[in-house]
Amino acid sequence: MASNMAPKFGKVELLVRVNNSDLPSTTNISYDDCGLMITGDYIIVIIDERDEANNTLTSTGKIYPMKDIVAYKTHSR
Repeated sequence: MASNMAPKFGKVELLVRVNNSDLPSTTNISYDDCGLMITGDYIIVIIDERDEANNTLTSTGKIYPMKDIVAYKTHSR
């Protein structure tokens, strides 16, 4: 049974626009050893978490609207 897989990277850095005041600013968010998908108007960062005690793998997606992304950078594993 095949499943859809996001490309994996050693590190993903996002430069995200933050509008908490009258002057917009940016913040840098980084994730290590994760997947990255760009789909429609969103960037999705997929973080895998292994629970060794129960021998399970879960994936969490962090979703960012493209309108809030100023830039992104990927690093190979």
